[in-house]
Amino acid sequence: MKVFTPILFFLFVFNAKISHCQNFNLYSNDSLSINTSFLNEPIQLRIHFPETFHFSSSNTKYPITIVFDSQHERTYPHIIHSFDLLTSESQIPESIIIGVPFTMHNRLYFTSNQKKQGDSLSGIERMERFLFSELIPKFQKENKANEFITLIGHSRTAFLVNYLSANPSNKVSIGIALSGFFEEDTLSINTFQEFLSESSNFPKKFSYYFTAGTTSEEENYLKQYRQLNSYLQTITLPKNVKTFFQETPNANHISNFWVSIPTILMDAYAPYNSILNLWFDQKLKKETIANPVDEFKKDIENVNEELGVKLNPNLTQLFSLSSNYAYDKKDFKTALDFIQLGISYYPEYLDFYVDMIENYKSLKDIQKVKEYQKILKEKTLKATYFGEYTKEDILKSLEEK
Repeated sequence: MKVFTPILFFLFVFNAKISHCQNFNLYSNDSLSINTSFLNEPIQLRIHFPETFHFSSSNTKYPITIVFDSQHERTYPHIIHSFDLLTSESQIPESIIIGVPFTMHNRLYFTSNQKKQGDSLSGIERMERFLFSELIPKFQKENKANEFITLIGHSRTAFLVNYLSANPSNKVSIGIALSGFFEEDTLSINTFQEFLSESSNFPKKFSYYFTAGTTSEEENYLKQYRQLNSYLQTITLPKNVKTFFQETPNANHISNFWVSIPTILMDAYAPYNSILNLWFDQKLKKETIANPVDEFKKDIENVNEELGVKLNPNLTQLFSLSSNYAYDKKDFKTALDFIQLGISYYPEYLDFYVDMIENYKSLKDIQKVKEYQKILKEKTLKATYFGEYTKEDILKSLEEK
């Protein structure tokens, strides 16, 4: 691969300046304008940072999820709302979501082997270099992103997902190709089958999800995907590869895009969702656990190993467990341990300090109460972002005896 020096211009435009503003509970709704030498034209991305992003430490990293076709004014918000809801229910971990738009003039070019006159690179090669040599490294360097990359595409951009996933150097972690297809001159179905069959292509874990609807307009996509799935049933996949095929009953071409995603996300992150379920179904019912926080951390580590990524505990997990120990078990020291764990990931999330003070009050540790009241006041006066408690709520609570 040739090395290019990209010319990059970033401009974040926040919610108030987005023409088709959508409100999400746990994700921001920003845009990012880029002029890049890879694409040779400006592009305006949709950026959705998770709730904890601005509260997290520099060591807290997030997976990147790239959703192609963010130009869809109706479908794309449905997709982000799916992430929003599943994150709030602790079904999936937080991630940094990047929406990549296309236009009627460039969608075919950037997803095919078409070349412009005098250019040695095809459109799909330019898109690949933009994503993996410029955009993703930028977010990893400056925006707390880790190396766990999920790609989501539909129709032509599902073909793009297949193409990008089939290059081992891209190190895609999850490829989600909805109503996709293969092309003989760029990426044939036989080439993709050979790629999935070869263990040396997968030093790390890779999950591939592909779906198609059962209506007549999905016929060609369904035919190719059935062929791929039939082949996969006849071989032993490499140990690091997982595939999942689904026929979406009665889904037409556009509907299959957004309706497939919630089911796929729940499957992809099922081990993560199981953590809190396991605690409430089994572990919290035990009379004693030697060190609850260490056991919880071990659960996170086990899931990370299973999924091949370093994920963070979420706020629902941390507050649920600390509250259970504080209010149900009256074990305020263990509750404090869970809060301290949360602070290690999200030191600027002020709600942790509010709970910290309440737990020390229950322990009648006046010195610690005063210590954390001082810390909380200092952080509150400097804070730009707030969680459940507003600045006024916190300062008012600190005035109370």
